[in-house]
Amino acid sequence: MGRRKLVEDDELLAVAQKVFIQKGAGASTREIARRAGISEAVIYQRHPTKAHLFLAAMVPPALDVEGLLAEQANDLGVEEQLEEIALGMIRYFRKVVPILMQLVTHPEFDMKKFAKRHPDSVFGRIHRGLLQYLESQRERGRIVAENVGPVALTLFASLHSIAFLERLGVHGGKFNEALIRAMVRALWIGLALRRK
Repeated sequence: MGRRKLVEDDELLAVAQKVFIQKGAGASTREIARRAGISEAVIYQRHPTKAHLFLAAMVPPALDVEGLLAEQANDLGVEEQLEEIALGMIRYFRKVVPILMQLVTHPEFDMKKFAKRHPDSVFGRIHRGLLQYLESQRERGRIVAENVGPVALTLFASLHSIAFLERLGVHGGKFNEALIRAMVRALWIGLALRRK
C-alpha cells in the first residue's frame, strides 16, 4: 500500500490559488510549497510547470446554482426573490473575480481551451438558470415582460461588474446591500410594467 500524500492535490491547489491571488502569476513555487508544507519538488512531481500549476489552481469555485435560483419562501414576491438571488450572485462573484482577474491576464490562458476543459461553466449555468427562473415566473403570470432575456443578462453583467469594481476599490471596495436591492427594484419596474 502506497504512502498517503501529506498534502492532497486539492489542498495544494487551494494554497496555490490563495498565493496567486495575493501575489499574481509571478508568485514563487517556493512560497506555495512553504505555505502548503511540502517541498518544491513535490509541486513539480504533480505539475510539470508553474504555468500548469497556475492554470489548475485558478479554476473558479463551484456553486450550487440550483440552490441559488430555487424559489424563496412562498410569501416572497418575485421582486423580493430576485433581490435574494442577486445577493447570492454578488457573494459568488466577489469570490470569483479575484481569481478571474489573475487567470485571464496569464500569458498561457486560452479561453477556448479553458472552456473545453470546463464545459459546464458556472457562469453559463447561472445565466441559463436565471433566464429559466424569469421565464417560469413570466409563464405563471408573475412577470408581464414579453422578453426576459435582456433582464437576465443585465442583472448577470451588472452584478459581475460590481464585483469587479469592488476589487478595484470603488465604493471603498464594497457596494452595500441596499444598492444591490435598489438595482433589482429598478430592473423590476421593466419586468412588471405592461406595454400599452
